[in-house]
Amino acid sequence: MTLDVEVLGCSGSYAAPGGACTGFLVTSGGADETPTNVWLDAGPGTLGRLQQRLPLATVDAIVISHEHPDHWLELPVVYTAVRYYLGGAPIPVYGTAGTLDLARRLLAELEIAFTWHTVTADDVVDIGGQRWRFARTDHYVETLACRIDADDKSAVFTSDTGPGWHPASMGEGVDLLVSESTFLSDREHEGIAHLSARQAGSLAAEVGPGRLVLTHLAPGQEPGAHSAEAELAFGRPVQVARAGDRIHTSG
Repeated sequence: MTLDVEVLGCSGSYAAPGGACTGFLVTSGGADETPTNVWLDAGPGTLGRLQQRLPLATVDAIVISHEHPDHWLELPVVYTAVRYYLGGAPIPVYGTAGTLDLARRLLAELEIAFTWHTVTADDVVDIGGQRWRFARTDHYVETLACRIDADDKSAVFTSDTGPGWHPASMGEGVDLLVSESTFLSDREHEGIAHLSARQAGSLAAEVGPGRLVLTHLAPGQEPGAHSAEAELAFGRPVQVARAGDRIHTSG
């Protein structure tokens, strides 16, 4: 069994030049199994990247962590693609009630393209060969971190969070931790509900994942500075996500 995370977009808050906002393709499966493909967060610009990997029709579900626009506003574009061009069955979407409310304001006939399942903290959902568990983070609106398990492989995505939430609450035995890292430690005093690279590394050290990957850097941030700051706190090498990266939970 494999569990891989491909980076479709990783810019925080708005897209960097040539980049896209948050989005990941989470794939799992074995040699004799039908693969499971889940699109995690549909930030602006991520549909095109997704289709470079696989057809939209092969996506088993979309998971949206919260209602901030850089994490879900590709959904209206997907709606247009499904309703007017591609057809097919509605795509299952798992997201917060707040995201659903905003989506309904934009898409009067939402059900043509999506079957919406509202999720909240502590919910557990099985999507194909993947089990998803959700926890509420320290952010301005209801925001859900997630843990994905596929057989003996596991990954945790923090989504957006401040330091008041601990990824250690998602359990032990994490192979891959994908953590937000919006800014460097020189802005921690501002009390923004996001993580610095230092905070991301420190929280990861409590989890002890096999790998730590940073994402959601604000445009203009230097990736090397983020990895260096996180490594001091984490104690091991840290990767900064780039669009197109395919991250294997097995290392």
